[in-house]
Amino acid sequence: MRDTSNQKRTEAALWEQAERLKSIIDGTNIGTWEWNVQTGETTFNERWAEIIGYRLEELAPVDINTWLNHAHPDDLTESGARLERHFSGETPFYDYQCRMRHKSGRWVWVHDRGRVVSWTDEGKPLMMYGTHADITEMREQQDEAHRTSVQLQAILDSATGVSVIATNPDGLITLFNRGAQRLLGYQAEEVVGLQTSALIHLGDEVTQRGRELSQLVGREISGFEVFVHLARQGEPETRQWTYVHKDGTRRRVNLTVSAIFDRQGTLSGFLGIASDISELESTTRALQESENRFRGLVANLPGVVYRCESDANWTMRYMSDEVASLTGFPASDFIDNRVRSFSSVVHPDDLHITYQSVAAIERHEKFELTYRLKHVDGHSVWVREQGRGEYGANGELLWVSGFIWDISDRKAAEDALRVSERRFSGAFNTAPQGMAIVDLDGRWMEVNDALCRMLGYSREELLQLDFQHITHPDDLAKDLALLQQLLEGVIADYQLENRYIDKRGNVLWILLSVSLVRDALGVPLHFVSQIQDITDRFEAEKRLREREEYLSTLLDNVIDAIVTIDESGLIETFNPAAERIFGYAKADVAGQNVELLIPEHYRDQHDEFLLAYRESGVPRMLGKALELPGLRRNGELFTMELAVSQITLQGQRRFIAVVRDVSERKRIERMKNEFVSTVSHELRTPLTSIAGALGLINGGALGEVPAQMGEMLRIAQSNSQRLSGLINDLLDMDKLVAGKMTLDLHRLKLWPLLATAVEQNQPYATQHSVTLHLKPPPLDVEVRVDRQRFDQVMANLLSNAAKFSAPGADVEVSAALAETRVRISVRDFGMGIPEAFRARIFGKFSQADATDTRQKGGTGLGLAITKELIERMAGAIGFESVEGQGTVFWVELPVEQHP
Repeated sequence: MRDTSNQKRTEAALWEQAERLKSIIDGTNIGTWEWNVQTGETTFNERWAEIIGYRLEELAPVDINTWLNHAHPDDLTESGARLERHFSGETPFYDYQCRMRHKSGRWVWVHDRGRVVSWTDEGKPLMMYGTHADITEMREQQDEAHRTSVQLQAILDSATGVSVIATNPDGLITLFNRGAQRLLGYQAEEVVGLQTSALIHLGDEVTQRGRELSQLVGREISGFEVFVHLARQGEPETRQWTYVHKDGTRRRVNLTVSAIFDRQGTLSGFLGIASDISELESTTRALQESENRFRGLVANLPGVVYRCESDANWTMRYMSDEVASLTGFPASDFIDNRVRSFSSVVHPDDLHITYQSVAAIERHEKFELTYRLKHVDGHSVWVREQGRGEYGANGELLWVSGFIWDISDRKAAEDALRVSERRFSGAFNTAPQGMAIVDLDGRWMEVNDALCRMLGYSREELLQLDFQHITHPDDLAKDLALLQQLLEGVIADYQLENRYIDKRGNVLWILLSVSLVRDALGVPLHFVSQIQDITDRFEAEKRLREREEYLSTLLDNVIDAIVTIDESGLIETFNPAAERIFGYAKADVAGQNVELLIPEHYRDQHDEFLLAYRESGVPRMLGKALELPGLRRNGELFTMELAVSQITLQGQRRFIAVVRDVSERKRIERMKNEFVSTVSHELRTPLTSIAGALGLINGGALGEVPAQMGEMLRIAQSNSQRLSGLINDLLDMDKLVAGKMTLDLHRLKLWPLLATAVEQNQPYATQHSVTLHLKPPPLDVEVRVDRQRFDQVMANLLSNAAKFSAPGADVEVSAALAETRVRISVRDFGMGIPEAFRARIFGKFSQADATDTRQKGGTGLGLAITKELIERMAGAIGFESVEGQGTVFWVELPVEQHP
């Protein structure tokens, strides 16, 4: 009887444990199966049937054919191959992701994993247990749960990339996974049951860590205890260690050692995980036979596994430690709601979302929620929760199990994407330049208003076209070639100047920038184009090039030498005229100092000028025309007229020297001077005698002259006087130009000077039947002038006014103050000055018409002499004229201030 009772208690405990594990597995939404490989008899749980859209009773009776009939035909071969490899011992597990036909006719993805747990006496597989998980959502919605699915799959998969070693409390190895085999080179059977810390670790590292721990706790820590000391106290420890491979090679690893406790809190062993945590799945599956190992698995899930009661407070009975990373509070705070309830850390604004689970639980459906948790440090954590109710035999709710994981990164990415899309949309629609999204065939997918305005099409019209339609035929090939390079990944983007043809047929020059958008897998999606109308710039550049060509042609054909030099005096450009004048080719002088063209005697002055200009910035030579000696290549000296100006090019000063060879002009001037001297000495003296003699004869000094002869003599006397005046004007002009005329300047009252001038010139005006008037009121000012030369100026102005006035007309003389100067005006009412003659009226020998010399008389030098004299007296001269109404000549002189 006692034996029977013990057996029943044991069976009850096993049944309870099995039910508990079954409930937890049901809470994780995983189907299970048991398969008698020899008979084909198969057992599925309800979840297995739900995954393919059935209730389990709809599939009855079930056997292995139930699975085969719903499996995708294309997956059966690989599935069979994997089973054979497992049966033959090549793989520790059967593991395969395949497709199964849903009741609705669609295919769902499932992940089957299992292993043989018993064998026949003949060594054939007998019983095989496994899990059956719906992974359709993972396959179809990787954006939403990618990280979680990868981590869960890694934990639940074979840990080939991670070393996982489990021991009992004494350090004897009970588990040595394939990752450990690969990492360390040992087979499991070589080390299971052994204590191998000395075998796979460097002794020096273990000894050193032992010393540190011994000093810390005040007692000796050595051997295996070095690795598990902190873990025994419930503190997992992660450290870097050196693993020693079986062949003696060494590898650095991150080793996390944690303790494994059973439900009663009793230490049942230790778990050491090195390297990739994703490989833990296969290792932890090997530990599913015990609750302690299951708890170790849950502790490494990238999220929170929980179970709560169905009471009014939803009292938490289990919550994994990962809740601390989501809330900042340890899991123990939530167990039995000791310190706080889970709802207390749900964001107040999201509490109503969690209530949605109630309705799903009442409908016996799983629920999925997205909401925020309040972390203890104040920030919010976005989480996703999946769960379902677990029910008793009578359908009553027993508890709720589920999984909660952090989706903050995904939410941040989604928010950033929405912001980015809004920004892109705003920038796209309001951009001042044209923008377009173009599909891989060249058709416009989207265009902005600026591009429509640019091309003259409506948006609807453009979306019916492709970019090839508007690209100039001569530019299409190079554009397509660059697009192909984009698609092939040769270039990331490109920019080129292209021609488009607008709706009206006009050619537009555009600057085209194109980039390629790819999806997460690198597959090309579409092009993004920016189009800027540069027609105006292109036309401006074209005009600039034409202008440059024009200027280049002009410089190449001017008769003056044009030389540019930099701040150091080095020659940069040398036009053909410069080559002709100096005798050098451009290639011979480029980069040479300009002193090459200057006689040696003047080179020091040139250097001093450049140095002083660089230091002071005062341009002593700029803007002036200077006569200097130049030096030809053959050593010949010549006189050149030099004008220097400055320009700034790219922030650097440059000097432009315009050189004219005036050797011939100087020779002519010498001849002119010789001619003037001849006129002065050889003509003036005898001409004076002739004019005097004719005057005596006409005056009757030799008796009465016959009438006919008298007329001839008067003509001769008049012409000799005109010739004498011409000689005097020539001599005056020569003195003025040569700077040899000396002025005797005095401070004189202006009004008496004007009155005298009018009085002295009235007889000449009377000969032309013209009256001179000095208009009042009198002006009481003084000017500094040479009286004789001032009288000459007034005589020239008044005689001209009289000559060019009609008989009976008046000539008006007036004076008016203009601030510190006085303006003297001589007005006539004649025919005025022709427009074509005004620009040269103050030139030497200038007359409006050649006939004026014969009709009006004069040398054509009067106004030129007048201008020179007035300017020598610090004055200015000018005129205003209206054809048919007369002319006003004016002279301005500085007013002398009273002391």
